[in-house]
Amino acid sequence: MKSTKLIQFATFAAFTLAAGSSLAHPGSLDLNGGHYFGPSYHCHMTACEMPDSFSTGRMRRDGVMTNYRNREKFFNEDDWSYEEDFDEDCQSTRQEMLILTSRTEVKYTNPRNCVVRTGEWLDEYTGKIFTVAVQIDLDHVIPRMYAHTHGGDRWMLNKKIQFANDPLNLMLVEKREIRRKSDRGPSRYLPRDEFKCEYAQLWQAIAEKYDLQLESGDRNEIRRILEDCPADELDPSLLQ
Repeated sequence: MKSTKLIQFATFAAFTLAAGSSLAHPGSLDLNGGHYFGPSYHCHMTACEMPDSFSTGRMRRDGVMTNYRNREKFFNEDDWSYEEDFDEDCQSTRQEMLILTSRTEVKYTNPRNCVVRTGEWLDEYTGKIFTVAVQIDLDHVIPRMYAHTHGGDRWMLNKKIQFANDPLNLMLVEKREIRRKSDRGPSRYLPRDEFKCEYAQLWQAIAEKYDLQLESGDRNEIRRILEDCPADELDPSLLQ
């Protein structure tokens, strides 16, 4: 289970969160033709629209009529990068996770130990075992796009980077399953039954940690799952 790895993640998480505050804005443009810069949004194309992120008319909590998809075009991949190398050891967040979660000693593609080639990983979503690193990739339990459209668009850059690299929100998953899940919440995607309870707990814990506004359908699905979960299927480290 994911909780058995959290102690191992502690050091990794510490430098991840500390490093985020010193990162500079990359300045690339989103699909709207602009980008966020600190507490403001800058347009660089004539057809660029301003987001509602900083609108005085936007309530802190969105309402049931909120059209979250309207915010998707303001999402900028660079602002939510998860291929960082915070400790400058040539290993990105993905490589760090591969090393920390492998159930056997990993082997690398080069003498510098920058890129993992083989190990043994359990994909919690599907229950499959993988031994070749390129077969799996990082999945965000709460997808970055979902976070962006559900309150994360208001965040400063360092918090977006923190979220994208937070070990609590990262799983190594079969690439095909990641595509199947996409940016869906629990009301539209769930992993295998054996991991469903912990998955719902993770969504709840991460949403509370980052003060995200979940859609009502997702909140209801999480509540329904947790109400039916036996005590031995709940992760004690994620209990309220």
